[in-house]
Amino acid sequence: MFVNYSIFTGPVIALAILAVVLLIISIIAVARSQRRKPAAGRETLIGRIGIVRTPLRPEGAVHVDGEIWQAIVDGPDLESGTRIIVTNIEGLRLTVRRKED
Repeated sequence: MFVNYSIFTGPVIALAILAVVLLIISIIAVARSQRRKPAAGRETLIGRIGIVRTPLRPEGAVHVDGEIWQAIVDGPDLESGTRIIVTNIEGLRLTVRRKED
């Protein structure tokens, strides 16, 4: 039994080239993703704007990025509905101040 392997060399070369191209694209995508800034998590909250949910005297709850957080105000007490900006994070508590219009 003699098999003519020359029939398979064309498709094998094409598949090998395709595999190498996909590998290179994957490596480039991973390298780019490692250089990007975080898009979620604690690091992204500083500088975000939110709304006071319960009066901050000086502690209370705020709504930031779709979540309710415990917060402490850096400055005078704030009433519900006041717009705030996050200035610091300590554990699971945000430090906030009034957002100037």
